[in-house]
Order: sequence, then structure tokens, then C-alpha cells
Amino acid sequence: MEHWIFTGTADKRDLLLYICKVLASAGRRVLLVDATSKGKYGYVIEGISTGEGMIEFHGFDVALASAGSDKLERCDGYDYCLYDVDYAFSAGRKLWSEAGQIIWVTSYDRFEIADSCGFFSRLFQTWPELRGIKVQPVFTRTMDTLIDEQYVLSFMEQLPIEWQAADIRIPWDEINFVVQMENEYSQTLRMKAITRAYKRAITELISRLAGWESKKVKRAFRKAERRKA
Repeated sequence: MEHWIFTGTADKRDLLLYICKVLASAGRRVLLVDATSKGKYGYVIEGISTGEGMIEFHGFDVALASAGSDKLERCDGYDYCLYDVDYAFSAGRKLWSEAGQIIWVTSYDRFEIADSCGFFSRLFQTWPELRGIKVQPVFTRTMDTLIDEQYVLSFMEQLPIEWQAADIRIPWDEINFVVQMENEYSQTLRMKAITRAYKRAITELISRLAGWESKKVKRAFRKAERRKA
């Protein structure tokens, strides 16, 4: 079992749901844990409950975590367990220290960057042994601008983080937003209509995190696009 932590102030629900569907379409058992401060996935998937309760959604399971949870055993029986964490104390020290991958999702928004900087600062103050962790940055809602990924990371350079390659970006496109909104209101998970750029970013990210060849991810992606439930 591998568990991945996705953190950052940016809304990343659509990204994690798509990743989970692709992994599940490859025949993997997947659990998505909503460890957000507001229980954000409850607005996308009805019926999520706390504790051991979970709900199946398009081939993978989804559960709502309790703040400070260190219950890695809840992931027993799964190949991949993905956590969406948006504040420092919604996941315990063990969860952070034993994470197979830590992914920071952000846009170029100054508030998101500053808030994430404070997030990591509090994390290291609470658990100094986490200093030096490897973090994969993912940039969402990107656009043509003088601001680039390296400039954004310069605001985080005081943090004791080993940053991985900052080359995964999801360009802003109205189409992706429309698909996300329609999915939320219809309580479904269609992904065929998202842009090619978004699909490439998801494919590259899964390939990098899971260590899969690109061809394998693309096959699973096509299957996920056809899968209706």
C-alpha cells in the first residue's frame, strides 16, 4: 500500500478524483480520504461519513477523515490511499513521515502561496523531524504571464523542503471548470471532455508518482473516460 498526501490551499478535488478514477480503471484498489478542514468532498459526493464509514464512487472508495488522524490501518487492503489535506493538523505525524509521495498543488495566486508557506512552517514547527521532506509541486490554473514556477518557489525557499521538478502545470481553461461544475451538480465523474493539456498533466503526474510507464497510464485513462460508474 502506498499513501500520497496532496496539500495546498488551491481547490484540488477535481484533480484527485480524476487521478483516483484512472488508478481504479487500471485495476487498483483506491481510497480517497477527505482530510480537508471543511469536508469539501461532501459537496461533490453525497453520503460521505466519518470514522470507518466510506462510500464507493466510480470504482474507488471515499471517506471523511477525523482531524489529527494517524490511522494508516484504514488503508489496509488498498493499493493506493490518497489524502487531500488543506491545513497542518488534519493529518498526524506518522501519516506525513510515512507518505510515499507529498504533492503541493497551487496556482500563482499570492494568497495561496503565502497560506501554503504558513502551512508548511507550522508543520515543521510541530514536527521538526519532517524537515527535508521531498515535495512534488503541481501548478494549476496557470496562464501566460511573466510569473513562472521558479519565481513562485522563490517565495518558499526558506522552507526546509527538497522540491522535485516543477514542470507539471494545468493551464486555466473554462472547459475544465465547466466539466467540474457539471460533475459536482450531477454527482458524477465524467472526464472525457477535459482539455488535452489537463489530461497530459494528469498522465505525467500519475506516471511520476506511481512509477508507471506513460503507455500504461494512457490505457487506464482511456478506460476511465469510458467508465460511467
